[in-house]
Amino acid sequence: MPFKRSPMRYAHIMGYTSIVYQEDGNCIISVGYDGDFRMWHGIGDDDPPTVCVGEHVYTALQYDDRALVATDLNTVQAYKYPSLDKDGIEFRFTAFVSCLAKNKRFIVAGSEDATIKVLSIDNGEQFELENLDGPVLSVDVSRHDLLAGSTGDGKLRVWDMKTKELKHTIDGLRKVKTFEAAEYFTTPSFEPRTGALLAYPSGKDVIVLNTTSWKEVKKFTNKKLTADLTVCGFSPMGDYVAAGSLAGEVSIWDCEKGTVVEGEAPFDVNPITRLVWNPKNNGELAISDANGQVGTVTNIFVDAGDDDGDEGDIVSMAEKEEIGDSDDVHDDIFAAHMKGDAKDSGDDVSDNDEDNENCIELEKLKSQIMGPTQKAEENDDDEDDRRSVHSERSAVVVAKSFPQQGPFQPGSSPNTLEHNYLVYNHVGIVRRHDTDRENSIEVEFHDSQQHHGVHIHNYLLHTMAGLSETVLAMACPVNAKGGSKVVCINQAAFGKREWGYAMSGMEEIIAVTASDKIVVVGTNCRLLRVFTARGTQREVISVAGPIVALAAYGDHFLAAYHSAPANEDQHISLMIVTCVNFKLRCREVHVPLTAGSHLRWIGFSDRGSPVVYDTAGQLNLYHASSNIWMPIYHEDNFPSKGASDSLFIIKVSESMQCVQVILCRGSRYPLTNPIPIPIEVKFTLPMCDIDNEKESLEDELVRSLYLKTNDADKLLKETAVKLFAHACKHECEQRAKELVETLASSQLVPLVIKYASKIRRYHLADSLAPLLPTFQEQELQEEKLEQESARENAAIVSELQHINLEAIAKKDTTPKIKPLPVGTKKPSNPFRRTMTAGGSDGSVGGISSPASSASGSKNGANSNPLEHLTGKAIGFSASRSSSPSVTQDENRPHNNGGTPAGEGMKFYPWYEEQREELQKRHPEATESELIVIGMREFKTHVQQKGGQTVGVGTPKASEKRKLEETDQPQSGVSKLAKFGFTKSS
Repeated sequence: MPFKRSPMRYAHIMGYTSIVYQEDGNCIISVGYDGDFRMWHGIGDDDPPTVCVGEHVYTALQYDDRALVATDLNTVQAYKYPSLDKDGIEFRFTAFVSCLAKNKRFIVAGSEDATIKVLSIDNGEQFELENLDGPVLSVDVSRHDLLAGSTGDGKLRVWDMKTKELKHTIDGLRKVKTFEAAEYFTTPSFEPRTGALLAYPSGKDVIVLNTTSWKEVKKFTNKKLTADLTVCGFSPMGDYVAAGSLAGEVSIWDCEKGTVVEGEAPFDVNPITRLVWNPKNNGELAISDANGQVGTVTNIFVDAGDDDGDEGDIVSMAEKEEIGDSDDVHDDIFAAHMKGDAKDSGDDVSDNDEDNENCIELEKLKSQIMGPTQKAEENDDDEDDRRSVHSERSAVVVAKSFPQQGPFQPGSSPNTLEHNYLVYNHVGIVRRHDTDRENSIEVEFHDSQQHHGVHIHNYLLHTMAGLSETVLAMACPVNAKGGSKVVCINQAAFGKREWGYAMSGMEEIIAVTASDKIVVVGTNCRLLRVFTARGTQREVISVAGPIVALAAYGDHFLAAYHSAPANEDQHISLMIVTCVNFKLRCREVHVPLTAGSHLRWIGFSDRGSPVVYDTAGQLNLYHASSNIWMPIYHEDNFPSKGASDSLFIIKVSESMQCVQVILCRGSRYPLTNPIPIPIEVKFTLPMCDIDNEKESLEDELVRSLYLKTNDADKLLKETAVKLFAHACKHECEQRAKELVETLASSQLVPLVIKYASKIRRYHLADSLAPLLPTFQEQELQEEKLEQESARENAAIVSELQHINLEAIAKKDTTPKIKPLPVGTKKPSNPFRRTMTAGGSDGSVGGISSPASSASGSKNGANSNPLEHLTGKAIGFSASRSSSPSVTQDENRPHNNGGTPAGEGMKFYPWYEEQREELQKRHPEATESELIVIGMREFKTHVQQKGGQTVGVGTPKASEKRKLEETDQPQSGVSKLAKFGFTKSS
């Protein structure tokens, strides 16, 4: 009896249309180029439920209570079925998904970007099959976890999904560059019951292969076809094969007999894009074409029970073929495969159970308890039982391993590209060109006025680079030209600008970074080698795990490494190392990665805070004083970002609260030509209800507290007062008081008290008043602790300096007397008048006597060891009316004259002595106001002491006197020497 074809019905707009049956076979699901998802309750349904799920929909899959839909957003979106509520995203690609397939253990998706992704249903693990050299046109999976996929490069490939091994490749198929231009999809189909056969269309034939030997066992041909076949598929029990052609024809073959099932001719001449059998095995299949239409084929066989894969019919057919009753030489091979697999699924298990007395007969227990089952389900159950018995006999527990993330360079693109970025950061761009004609490195700086570009030949085959404002660091792994090396070029240097080091033995550099002061390389021996920017070799540091990435900023550098074996998550720790002189300080923190993600970028903000970015799009900033990580941005907040787009981090500006990024459309890395333009996006802290006024102010408050922004103190006060006012406005006085208590700022309390009094919240103002002295006391205690710490550090430094000076002084303590040359000493005037500190030097009327001169020379033990370099010797006159002096040396200290109180006293020691008295006199003054008052009183005190000292000399001291013979006129050298004289304080 010939099969019947229903007229093709309009379902979607013109374009690629896909169709699939609901899992139970009661409903037909169609998707098309208009983005609609339609559920047909029979092909005669005049009003099918329709939901728009995207701009374009390419394929769909339904199982259990879920539906997977591939849209133009380059994702496979999961929905609850039949409500079609979103239930997550199963796959993400860089292009749209063209086909889906599933068995009990795996879900497979193929994409336009020549990538197939496989998701394990059991553990959620996902892996990719890449580099297919063409768009994926169609896929199918077998019950034995074989995956067959046809691609636009004219090949049909078969993989083992358990081992990810490519089992077989078929060439000679039609080629196409894009999926949307494809007409021949070459849809593969595995025999559903055993998976031992694989069918695919080729020309006007359907070829069947054995999946063990990959030999051709059958070729189905229909001489009435007018066009080549595009799709094919086995029936649910594997006893029929159907195929659709480019002219809209449907051809069906009986696998047992090898004959063509007669049927009706097509109504329209449109290429068939999809063909699926009803899982009920009721002799019905559905088709869709490239014109947006769907239809069905029915009455392929009348009684499904007669042809439900009865093993006896296949055996009898094989026996007839053995005695020569079959005209086709391939029929006996086809039947043998079907027979062998059927026996393996049932008889082998029962025989083994009877031979082994210790083995539990699962099939017998199952038949006794559950009773007989349908023949269509028997083979599947037997196969599962056979696997369970086998697993009981030889169960081996193998711990699952997860790969650790390999090392990478922040700001770089893959080295497999001919033109790639070695580093792209806020300083400049380093690009590598590796082609047949050129192998070079090009450096371009953002600030071309400060640095000029560099173009060098890459003769050492460098694959890593670090760039700062002062140095370019390049490194190469072990290659055919030699061992691993690091080479650095200083941007601004005198003399030789280039320096480098070679690693010892087989040690290989896997990461490199550079700042304006240091260069750090990481090696496969888990070592960090530190160098100065000018080429001095410094420390060698051991790392407690495999190195992942490095970053540097000034005297600081980051080293990310694996601190534990990976599972679903990567366990990465971060070493924050500070290099000051030849002293190192290190702090280790764990890197907060999103679940299941990898580290994509690490670096510093413009204020020196460590920043990390993962593959899930989360950007985190480390607050050192609090020892916490804060999420500051997520790539999902980027406007107009597609599902397959990603962000490439260039710079994180903590002062401006923005991130400089490059949007990579459909890729993870930016193009090298033309160079993309970075975009600045503002920090977006994940605060709740950020659109509301209160939550917006809370966001600003957190930013001013934890981020090193410009005018953070001013912003903190303004935001706190606004939040206080908002709480008062909404009758939340307790929240307002709690805010003030939490901030604990003595400068904020007067402001909020003034505001509360202004709005007549007197009770609130009275409750806030006692907080002021408490906060002031806390701040004083904190200041004292800081001052004590500073004093201790200063004392340690001064003690070290004192020890060094003593060591120098002990080398030679004998004073050296150097007599003046003969004739250089001029006769002194015994009647010369000199000014003393108070006229208490024993002279009469300020006239120096020889006795006083002699007594002054006896104090030579307390004199300056550099007294021969007097002011007179370098050109200064010996007489100064405003400074104490003696006849012999004006730089000699005077023990007999008192020093003025304000002359040697500094403000800080004086303020520490007078601080308590000032606080008693001005109890209402703050610390800053108290310092201002102290400055005024100190100046007054100094002026008073200075006035008492200046006029103490004898009246004759201010009288004019004649030039004495020792007072020589100043020469030009003497005048110039004054500019080199440093006055002691």
